[in-house]
Amino acid sequence: MKTATKATALVIAAAAASLACAQDDMASTAQAVLSAAQPVHMTAEIVGIDAGNRSLTLKGSGGNVAIVLVSQQVAGFDQLKIGDRVDVLYKNALLTKAEKVSGAGKGIRERADKQSYAPASGGYESARQTEVLATVLKIDHKQRLVTLRGAYQTQTFQAAPDVDLSDVKVGDTLHAVFVSAAAVQVTPVGR
Repeated sequence: MKTATKATALVIAAAAASLACAQDDMASTAQAVLSAAQPVHMTAEIVGIDAGNRSLTLKGSGGNVAIVLVSQQVAGFDQLKIGDRVDVLYKNALLTKAEKVSGAGKGIRERADKQSYAPASGGYESARQTEVLATVLKIDHKQRLVTLRGAYQTQTFQAAPDVDLSDVKVGDTLHAVFVSAAAVQVTPVGR
């Protein structure tokens, strides 16, 4: 009986170590992406709020939509409402992986969020890594912008320098990974 208990404890310890290693890898990737991304300043309307994840869905003046995590240091998150206009300073989501999907997965759209906390300069202390199966709606090879239609919404992403977009075209289904940083400033406009 003691042998079985020790074996179970070793399996649990190995699984925990594997999970911690994967979390460290994700945090390292998020840190590198956050360092490379330039901050974005946007005045927008709040069209969605996810209090559990501290995120806002924002619609800019040009109709572009962005999901922005809100840093724990930003006060007043719980007073924000759908329809409020806000001035936001954040780092845009950056596409870190884009692989074509073929066969059974082609045409399917899915989303899986993973939270990662990575210390970063300039107050951006957290990041979310998201994996999606999405359809390419638009691609600008020159500016390295890819518009993806996912399971819940359509978003445009800047591709990281090491992401190969040479074979990507409109209509392709991609397994894509993007990382987004938390906003460090959210200021209501016109209050």
